[in-house]
Amino acid sequence: MKKRVIAITGGNSGIGLAISELFLENGYKVAVFAQSIERLEEFRNKAPSDIFIFSGDVSSISDVENFYKECNELWGGIDTVIANAGIALPECISDVTEETFDKSININFKGVFFTVQKSLTYLNKNASIILMSSIQAQRGAGIWSVYGATKAAVRSLVRSFAQELGISGIRVNALSPGVTDTPILEKFGFEDADLKNILEQVSNNTPLGRIATPLEIAKSALFLASNNASFITGADLQVDGGLAQI
Repeated sequence: MKKRVIAITGGNSGIGLAISELFLENGYKVAVFAQSIERLEEFRNKAPSDIFIFSGDVSSISDVENFYKECNELWGGIDTVIANAGIALPECISDVTEETFDKSININFKGVFFTVQKSLTYLNKNASIILMSSIQAQRGAGIWSVYGATKAAVRSLVRSFAQELGISGIRVNALSPGVTDTPILEKFGFEDADLKNILEQVSNNTPLGRIATPLEIAKSALFLASNNASFITGADLQVDGGLAQI
């Protein structure tokens, strides 16, 4: 049987890399779009013929177009698109600048929209589209106000896309992780002791008593892409240990 193809943005670390690895292990050909691809050499070596890596900026529509075009020339149609690329900038309202605001909007909202739009020409029948949102889309986000707003916009896109594309058999869902143990946590600029306290507080407030692993988020993405989710569209699968649910 012809291997299914997944195209993922932001697949070079953390949740994105975990998704890329899990789909590869489950028989997919994996096309990864990432701004920084240096860390992907080890991943590429796992199965060079089944992995395509493209360096680009998700906020550049031409980069996204070229990614899909090259993926199609290599393998043909795409079965699953995962719009995972995103940034989270912790800023108080008074600290947000036009530059940081535009950066968040361009990557988290504009980038997601055109990741979907430019994929449509290349999607196979009954394809699955997964947009990475966040539990911050429905909570008071504090220092994550702009981030939370962009993720709420992503949730809104899922509803509209699912309604418009359903007639073509294309399913569109959101996947909203809670706090997840990834390298990005160390890039927020918090002191080690402060970060430890924050994560302990989150764990204590989570019914399951801990934060997520990247693999747990990846398994949820694999489910949404599979035939086991064949009648699920327009949904928001929140994988947060119950943090935002209770």
